[in-house]
Amino acid sequence: MQTIRPRELVLAVILTGTAGFLDAVGFLNLGGYFVSFMSGNTTRMSAEFIHGSWTSVGKAFGIIGLFIAGAVIGSVLARFGDGRVTVLASTTGVVGLSALATTAHWFPVPPILIVAVAMGILNATFLSNGEVSVGLTYMTGTLVKASQRLVDAFYGGPRWLWLRYFGLWLALALGALLGAWAYTQIGLDVLWFVFGALGLITVVTWRIRTQLAISDAD
Repeated sequence: MQTIRPRELVLAVILTGTAGFLDAVGFLNLGGYFVSFMSGNTTRMSAEFIHGSWTSVGKAFGIIGLFIAGAVIGSVLARFGDGRVTVLASTTGVVGLSALATTAHWFPVPPILIVAVAMGILNATFLSNGEVSVGLTYMTGTLVKASQRLVDAFYGGPRWLWLRYFGLWLALALGALLGAWAYTQIGLDVLWFVFGALGLITVVTWRIRTQLAISDAD
């Protein structure tokens, strides 16, 4: 976060807001389970285990497994071509698959579960040298960083760096607020809008990075 360029920060904020949007949709559709907040699913899985609610344990565990699968896939995809564009395009495609699944009445599981895979993939957007420079779906660590950087500012460190971390949290919160509202209005049809938005983000990112590559070559 300290070294990313302003345009990358804008992308991170937009994608974090999108993750919050989808997490709220998933939470409402699945009755209290998350598609990007795996800490919440882990806590619920453990609590339901103590109560012997095996169906709920299985649901939480399954979503966590889907997210992990997506994270693995994203880490692999980031190694091909322009990794960032590849990851974004793949995330877009998986969200589109989830939207398409809502039209298939025979689909055996809730279509929103596919989004958990997309969220895992999305976290590889800022993968570099095997490390994620910006976490897009986990905010606990981000809030800790915001607090630490705020203290640093009082002791002579960068004055406004903490705002970058706080901005990600705010984007997630506002995205979740919008997602919850949208879901109450049109249900899972909101996935089509997210699919379109992610497609646009992918194209814009590809064009910017292509132009930058051409400029660097010159």
